[in-house]
Amino acid sequence: MQHREERVLEGVFAVSKPAGVSSADVLKKLQGAFASSQTFAPLLKEQPKRPSKGEENVFRMGHGGTLDPLAAGVLIVGIGRGTKQMQQYLACTKSYETTILFGASTDSYDSTGVVTECATHEHVNRELVTKKLELFKGKIMQVPPVYSALKINGIKACEYVRLGKELPRQLESREVHVEDCELVEWYDAGEHEFRYPGEHSPAPGPVARIRLTVSSGFYVRSFAHDLGLACDSRAHMVSLLRTRQAEFTTESSAEASGLVTALTYADLDAGEVVWGPKLKPQLEKWVDAHPVARGHINGRDPDTKCKLAQGLASRPKQRFRGEYVADSKKERIKQQGGKYKGKWGRKPEKDLTGTAGSSPLTT
Repeated sequence: MQHREERVLEGVFAVSKPAGVSSADVLKKLQGAFASSQTFAPLLKEQPKRPSKGEENVFRMGHGGTLDPLAAGVLIVGIGRGTKQMQQYLACTKSYETTILFGASTDSYDSTGVVTECATHEHVNRELVTKKLELFKGKIMQVPPVYSALKINGIKACEYVRLGKELPRQLESREVHVEDCELVEWYDAGEHEFRYPGEHSPAPGPVARIRLTVSSGFYVRSFAHDLGLACDSRAHMVSLLRTRQAEFTTESSAEASGLVTALTYADLDAGEVVWGPKLKPQLEKWVDAHPVARGHINGRDPDTKCKLAQGLASRPKQRFRGEYVADSKKERIKQQGGKYKGKWGRKPEKDLTGTAGSSPLTT
């Protein structure tokens, strides 16, 4: 029997990402912090060698939903077998607090972009914004921003824009759900320090801080842009904090509500003596709930068949061009434009004149 300190720990946890750091940078920091730790020494000893991944990628690690560099807050991370569960976190609800500046819109819908249009904002006040927020509650249709990771013909939409190319087709609107949309703070001109991109003095437009609880696929940047239009003005997002995703939160008093507090960069910088006691109980609980499979796992056992069916049914569906990806391979190929793949896409024979469907001429 293994000693407690020799137990292999893996699973799912969360890190509170600071603004100005990419999601990939967070994983890199975690790799560095965990590589020489006692907490993950048993996992390092047991896992297969990863020579092709480089010296920096010591552990198998991934995250459950990218946060833009501008954004801060909860970033769910999987290590070891926990990486296999990252897909399910893409479909869970998320809570945000965002700050929106009125009077100008940008090409990226946030403060990292270039101002594309300015509009009057003197009429925009707390009462108007509160009224317009009602339009965004429940099921709504939303068009993603062009600066996004959504792919068109296998290439991210943002890459087309950065290369100065036109999109092969416009991004389609898709249905998203807004559970909560509440104005929590209001700043008139002169009461904040936010600036329009390229400006050096505080913007003359008002600022609203809004709390959101939304479904998967919701873009807060698009929400900020659309809210400006709804108020007969223009607007863009200047800050974003993801306060909760699934059972993970940035709140320090999370235990009282049954949530799990995310690790902070301060915890990681303080060393294993600080982050170790916080992380170990989370991973031990995960390992207890997800024991390593033993024996047949190919579906021949009735219990395993049932578990596989349940897992397939609960797996979150991916979106494709505004709708959900089809279930069968044949339907997915049709959905993707009927590309020639396998037996479903065999090209019909052509005769010498190039006419499809007839037999070739004999000589």
